[in-house]
Amino acid sequence: MKLKLLIVFCCILNWIAQSQSELYVLMKTPQNNTKTSGCRVGSYRDGYTITYRQGIHDISANTASIKIDYREGYNDDPGFGCNGRCGQYQEYCDGVEVQRTLSQFATYENRYNGPDPIDCTSNTCKPIDYKAVLVPKLNTPSDRICEKKLIFPTHSDGNNHTVSGLTWEFYSSNGRWENIPNFSNRFPLNVSILDIFGSSWGRMFDGNLQLRFRIDATFISASIYSKSTYTIQLTECSPELVGPILPVRTKCNYSNDGKFSMTVDRNLVPTERLIVSLYNQNLGNPIEYDFFTQEAPTSLQRIANGRYRHTWQGNLPAGNYRLKYQTLKGNGNIPDTDPSWATLEFSPIFRISKSDAFQYSAQIIKDETCKTKADGEIELEVTGGERGRNYSYIVYRVDGSSVTIHKNWTAFSGSNTTVSSLGKDTYRLQVRDNEECYAR
Repeated sequence: MKLKLLIVFCCILNWIAQSQSELYVLMKTPQNNTKTSGCRVGSYRDGYTITYRQGIHDISANTASIKIDYREGYNDDPGFGCNGRCGQYQEYCDGVEVQRTLSQFATYENRYNGPDPIDCTSNTCKPIDYKAVLVPKLNTPSDRICEKKLIFPTHSDGNNHTVSGLTWEFYSSNGRWENIPNFSNRFPLNVSILDIFGSSWGRMFDGNLQLRFRIDATFISASIYSKSTYTIQLTECSPELVGPILPVRTKCNYSNDGKFSMTVDRNLVPTERLIVSLYNQNLGNPIEYDFFTQEAPTSLQRIANGRYRHTWQGNLPAGNYRLKYQTLKGNGNIPDTDPSWATLEFSPIFRISKSDAFQYSAQIIKDETCKTKADGEIELEVTGGERGRNYSYIVYRVDGSSVTIHKNWTAFSGSNTTVSSLGKDTYRLQVRDNEECYAR
């Protein structure tokens, strides 16, 4: 009886440096019965030198060098039609069969099509099924993301990558791991939850999103799963700005009480706040906008077509503005120094204008005819001002340092009006509009 001697050379590379990549390997070798099947060879031995055997390997670079070297040697039985140097040991597979440098996102696969088990020496120098997949090492995102944002950032080369044999899974609301319905071979998974699951994503899993990926090969039923399970912490997406920001002029030409309103595509959920940071133009450097103030409404006004509006509550001077906003659940605030603001884009510039000023003129059109008649008249005319506003006047009698009301606020009859019933005296006039803006 010939004894079976299987010499396995396994060269595993252990890297001390920080891992940049992960190499996933599936492999299967046929059972070799040459020594026990009655095959008429002597001194039989075979063995493999493989740099990476089945499992997960940390790689400190963005490439991995794969080497598979199969060696087989034996002594032909001189009494049984020997093939080689009869009665002498000879190596029949003595070269490196696979020497391959694998780049990130690449897959190498070798398929063995020979007999399994092997009964009498191998008919190939690659009696192995082997699959290797090299991917960049992924870190679980530290920030919470919303359903519209990318789960993982796009790879540094700026390209989308699909990896053969790799499938993403998620832990579903059914209590089991399932394939994600879309982009299951994308790596990294630089798509959003909406891209993967659609608008019904909230029913697909409970709580935060748990992800893993697996590597499959057709030659083996077992899979290898990712070294890490990635728990993606979720938050509500900030609502999207809809349409332009609508500025409201200051009430008076000299007042600082401008407003604006912004419209978004959804309402706030319970305990959620909309943090709006307002920036005004730096007059010394007009291309710069400086933080001005902040508001944090907890409710929005519902308007048509499922849209919601926030009208700025504070008073604003005329000028150019931009804003940024985000949502926050619970109490607290997001100060303007928080790094999250730097990741957000400015809104388009909008301008709060001063309302149009108005002036008036006064002309005596009739003096008092008799000392006690009090039939003098003054005509008042308003020019400028905001369209659609109405005007009124008040008449004061001035007697030295004494000023008393002679005729209280009275509405204009149009853009001009006549003040009547005036005696011989000294008068002071004041004109305002229905927003209580005064002529200055």
